[in-house]
Amino acid sequence: MLFEKIQLEPGEEVLATVRKHWFVITAELFGTFLMILFPFLVLFGLAIFPDVLPVIGVNLLEYIDIVGFFVCVWLLLSLLGGFAIWTHYYLDLWLVTDRRIILVDQVRFFSRNVSVFRLERMQDIEFRVKGLIPTLLNFGTLKAQTAGAHESNFNSTGLPDPRGLQAIIQRAMDARMQALHVTPDELHHQ
Repeated sequence: MLFEKIQLEPGEEVLATVRKHWFVITAELFGTFLMILFPFLVLFGLAIFPDVLPVIGVNLLEYIDIVGFFVCVWLLLSLLGGFAIWTHYYLDLWLVTDRRIILVDQVRFFSRNVSVFRLERMQDIEFRVKGLIPTLLNFGTLKAQTAGAHESNFNSTGLPDPRGLQAIIQRAMDARMQALHVTPDELHHQ
């Protein structure tokens, strides 16, 4: 849906389409799953230890409608949080072409930033894989600097195979510079 709406230049070729690593969304949705389970665990605990409520002077059966209402509200908010996480994951997109990098960042449900970085303006691109789980599952951070303002730099976390993505971008940058007949030495002397 979103990918088809991105306008490519005539003759532009897509080299890679990247979303965040599956572990990132799994970890975030696991927290949502725990939030969904929480009221049921509390009710289960109260069913196992029914003597706790009379001690504090509460009869759960008298308030079953209110408890049910709050459990439903809790579940609704937890599911809404889960859908927000999924939407953010699904609509965040990196599109690497032979001429530019297009970053789509879904900020909230109705808020999206789309950034375009031309490969001939890229000066430095680095990746970082930090920690045991990112090293084992091969995901990390990609950071790039472009010629121009500081605001034109980008930093994305949780990307799968950042080393491979950096290599794709580096090869595309070199090919683009060669296509424009600009050598890296000429670029630095300008």
